Amino acid sequence: MTVDMMYSIVQYVANKFINGGNISPNEFNNILAPQAQYSFLNYLLGQFQDYQIGRSIARVEFGVNMVVRQRLTPLIGPLVQLSVDADGLVLYPDNYQQWDAFFQSDITYRIRPVQQQRLYSYLNDPIDPVAENPIITLESGGFRVYPNTNYNGTTVPGSVINLSYVQTPPNIVWGYTNDPTTGLPVYNPATSTDPVWYDTDVLEIIARMLSMVGVNLQSQEVSQYAQMVAKGGQ
Repeated sequence: MTVDMMYSIVQYVANKFINGGNISPNEFNNILAPQAQYSFLNYLLGQFQDYQIGRSIARVEFGVNMVVRQRLTPLIGPLVQLSVDADGLVLYPDNYQQWDAFFQSDITYRIRPVQQQRLYSYLNDPIDPVAENPIITLESGGFRVYPNTNYNGTTVPGSVINLSYVQTPPNIVWGYTNDPTTGLPVYNPATSTDPVWYDTDVLEIIARMLSMVGVNLQSQEVSQYAQMVAKGGQ
């Protein structure tokens, strides 16, 4: 689905349900689209308020099942190779949102993510030494890999790791130029950015956008309006 279709649906529904409702391009680009997109991404990654005592996962969470993973695949690129410094630090990629999997340089062996409160046990485990089976922790500045030179004089083979991760989605932008006669904004595909999501998920994002302006619809209802807009225009 193109961003022009998204904007047309939002405008159509806003005009239908809100007296004198009109969504300007700036409101769409700078408020509704980014907030709704990140709200949907947060939902798929796992919302903290959905966690329960004694249950370490949310109702909907990345990694729970293949359905959630499938919906996030537009944001999961090929493995990227990242350098590891002497302290074992690996800087986060600029568009990083959440890790998916870690591998050593030849991707033959995985690197296990662990929490800091369990770090002591892993570093002192004589049966499963980190020199043979590396581990990784998450910090504010990046990932920390063990073994590393400053820890025990050894490093992960190749001093690089391979990372699979969920990327930050690109901003959804309805580009436009102002009509010289009417002054109204006219869609310009050259300056627009379409959503990267699957069409069914774009409907979820549109539903969140409409909720922000006071129109509460389910994605199935949004789909019906999308068909009306596609057939007859706004």
